Amino acid sequence: MSTYSAPTVSEILRLLFKNLKSLLITTFVIAVIIAGISLLLPNKYKSSANLLPSQRPSLGLDLFSESGGLSSIASNVLGQGNDESDRYLVLLNSYSTLERVVRKFDLTTVYEVDESDDPISDAIEELKEHSTFENREEGNFVIAVLDEDPTRAKQMADYYVEILNDLNTSIVASDARQYREFLEQRYATFEIKNDSLQSEFIAFQKEYGVFELPEQVQEYFTIIGSVTTQQIQKELELKLLSTSVNKESEVYQSKLAEYNILSEKLDELYRDTDPRNLLLNFDNIASVGSDYYRLMFEIEIQAEIQKFLLPLYEQAKMEEAKALPIVTVIDAPQVPKRKAEPRRSIIVVLGAISAFILLCLYYITRYTYTKNEAYFDTIFK
Repeated sequence: MSTYSAPTVSEILRLLFKNLKSLLITTFVIAVIIAGISLLLPNKYKSSANLLPSQRPSLGLDLFSESGGLSSIASNVLGQGNDESDRYLVLLNSYSTLERVVRKFDLTTVYEVDESDDPISDAIEELKEHSTFENREEGNFVIAVLDEDPTRAKQMADYYVEILNDLNTSIVASDARQYREFLEQRYATFEIKNDSLQSEFIAFQKEYGVFELPEQVQEYFTIIGSVTTQQIQKELELKLLSTSVNKESEVYQSKLAEYNILSEKLDELYRDTDPRNLLLNFDNIASVGSDYYRLMFEIEIQAEIQKFLLPLYEQAKMEEAKALPIVTVIDAPQVPKRKAEPRRSIIVVLGAISAFILLCLYYITRYTYTKNEAYFDTIFK
């Protein structure tokens, strides 16, 4: 029975050297054919736009923080913390954007898909193969368009930039409007609350006669202290007179009358309930003070809220009114002078190398079969 004998390296080298002329001529002919075919491929031109994503408006939150703070929090809420370039990729690859480009440049006709069942979708798929959007590590963003017409390639790149600016401006304006509406609602709530507090405080003042509680209380106790001092003084005088004069005497009765008047006045001060009197009812000082400081605390809070909200609200209205382009064009698209595709020299070289390798494999395979013909005949009988 015949056995299989693989060709040695020396045999393969002798075989290839023996057929070298045939290999080279055949490879050359194939390379010429590939070159001829490559000449039939249409030239394509590339136009590129180099963009620098701009920072989105801070919506006025930087007024209150220099080191991040509220700005960083708001940026996360409003999306500013996200990578702008990633958002560009989403916008440019969206169906609506590609459809606008297809319709703008009649690409269903250019790509010869106007007779298909769904020409727009087919043209969009073709457009995706001719458009590239690249987010570079350096931070810039590149839009590139391939087309057989260099002028149209430049115009399409320009239109991509225009669409990107339109969509970005629309998104920023929408964010600013929603933010302004939120602040507007919050400010309206604040005004209602503030008006309610003001009305409550006015009613409190009218009821208890309170305008400046600390000063009024201080003045109140100063008067009480003065009257109490006078009362004690009169009481001492009465004690002294009682030891030297008759209690029915005119002098004693006069001092007693003064003492009684001071006592009545002091009692009146302790129990004053007349709201027209700036002096307070001693029995109500604790509860009145609690209500007073509660109201003052709430009023102070509302004042701080107003100091915080009002600048934000005004800034938000300004941001909503602005409609600035968000994308900065570093290098505008140009009409390309040289073709980008096809790279015929590379096609020819790679084709020739591939043809040479395949021819070598052919000769080696044929030689192996011839050398082991009896073995293969035995197997395939």
